[in-house]
Amino acid sequence: MSLDLESQLSAFRSSHRVIRSTFAHATWSYVVGGRGPGTLLLLPGAPGIAEMAFPYIVAFERNHRVIAPSYPADVGSLAQLLAGIDGLLEAEAAGPIHLIGASYSGLVAQYLVARHASRVSSLLIGDTGVARRDRALALGIAIAVISRMPRLCFHATLAIVLRDVLKGNTPAHSFWQRYFKGVVAALTVPEFVNRVRVMIDMDRQGAMHQPGTFWSGPTLLLETANDPLFSATERATLRLRYPQAEIYTFHSQGHITALTRSPEYITVMEDFLVRHGA
Repeated sequence: MSLDLESQLSAFRSSHRVIRSTFAHATWSYVVGGRGPGTLLLLPGAPGIAEMAFPYIVAFERNHRVIAPSYPADVGSLAQLLAGIDGLLEAEAAGPIHLIGASYSGLVAQYLVARHASRVSSLLIGDTGVARRDRALALGIAIAVISRMPRLCFHATLAIVLRDVLKGNTPAHSFWQRYFKGVVAALTVPEFVNRVRVMIDMDRQGAMHQPGTFWSGPTLLLETANDPLFSATERATLRLRYPQAEIYTFHSQGHITALTRSPEYITVMEDFLVRHGA
């Protein structure tokens, strides 16, 4: 599986051209692939890298048009992030979309579906939770410390955190452990801080704005039973926010089920999309 993922990534890089455009005063990079009657907007996880979803892009573009953006390093507010996605949709998606996001972007997707409820055909979010003001406070303290760190110290700290998040001994775990070493090596402190600032915005604004109240369309919630980043209580709150949702639970350890068990994840999502007109 590890070698297979290596070859899949290599093939993906050679067959997909990265497009760059300016939206909301930031330069966005994104991939567009496939064709079909439905457009899927596939949002990235917290690293903000479109190619991390390469197994999903390759699978979905067989039957759908897929737009997969990376998040710009210099976007540091939820307002600018959403405005940039608005610009991307205006440029690349003329009609309805199926909206997909996991983890960090599961939260982004909840704000985006409230913003574009009339044109979202379905919502698929995985391994995510809901906005929490207590987390915003903790993250604010964290970035105050991190922003003063030398880059080497920052990389060492992040590597320790990721060692726990990515732990596992399957070939898929091994592949993603190697991949994230490269991600950490390329990450700058200002980019990381900006990504966290968007998360803080999402958590703070959640007290005033509950995205689920604007959306009652077809929804799929994928979750991992033992997710260390989003508690059972938080996941239960998410289900209450989308009472119409179909729920699929993976009985796994850790937070990276969408990466290490991507074939199963994709099968569940494709079944949902077929049933809801994509």
